[in-house]
Amino acid sequence: MAKSIKEIAHELHVSKSTVSLVINNKAEQARISKELQKRVMDYVEKVGYKPNALAKSLATGRSNTIGLIVENIGDSFFGPFALYTEELFRKKNYHVLYSSTLGDPQNARDIIDSMLEKKVEGIILAPTVNLEEYQRKILDSGVPLVIFDRNSPGVDTHYVHSNNEEGSWDACTHLGAIGCKNFGLVTIDSDQPQMLARKKAYLDFCEKNGMQPRVLQLPYQRLKQRGAQMLQRWASKNHELDGLFFTTNYLCILGLKALRSETADNFEFPMLSFDDHELFDILSPKISCIRQPLESLAKTCAKVLLKEIDQGISTPKEYVIFTELVAR
Repeated sequence: MAKSIKEIAHELHVSKSTVSLVINNKAEQARISKELQKRVMDYVEKVGYKPNALAKSLATGRSNTIGLIVENIGDSFFGPFALYTEELFRKKNYHVLYSSTLGDPQNARDIIDSMLEKKVEGIILAPTVNLEEYQRKILDSGVPLVIFDRNSPGVDTHYVHSNNEEGSWDACTHLGAIGCKNFGLVTIDSDQPQMLARKKAYLDFCEKNGMQPRVLQLPYQRLKQRGAQMLQRWASKNHELDGLFFTTNYLCILGLKALRSETADNFEFPMLSFDDHELFDILSPKISCIRQPLESLAKTCAKVLLKEIDQGISTPKEYVIFTELVAR
């Protein structure tokens, strides 16, 4: 059975502070003799002592923990991103503590407070709206911060993201190239910059090509309750529709369920999603997409944050990772 610092000190007839200083690599500055250091460390190794993580962080000033805050850790974008991030930081002997905001600013504030209390050494954040004050709180606490996926323009910090507007333009161009002359856009009622950029690309495409915009904005907070019904009703009223561009993959999956169900009219026009999903390649017909390079996004976030931790908070930069059109 592993022993505590108190028990180790008792066995060696030294003070608890002496044992603590030795195991936390502060023996030399406390002028503890090499002989005593060796005696303590030999005994610690013999009994298999492992310091409590919180106690060790208090003693060393380091938690070796990174905070990752995303919208939904269970979805097909943030889930793989989290796994890539965890793998990268594990190689550098960091643990990743992650949590989901579910798009709720108050959830995000509570999570940030909790992570700062746990002394995380850096935070990677996909912010909700109205979170600028808490992003500044992170920076004012001296904790490095990297924003990804969506930006908060009012906060000056490192920002890693995909080329949302250009990628969405590529999506619209592809639908036009395969013969869609009246395709619509399905998105959510969100003011998040990445969603606005995808919508803007569609509207610009419509204006340039003389196509009437057909936009459906679904309520994010009530998507499960109302989304499918709203989508069916909207599609039925827009008889000219010959294609759909979904601004994220969970909307595309909702569309597939709603428009290809037994209770829906027969909607067999092309569908294209921003963000890929493993289902899109096995469905019939297959679903084309704009694929975000999740591993590259994770690597860039990790690289920037590690540099901030090692070298101190630096002048903020923007990092753009390019998407890929996957035509199926």
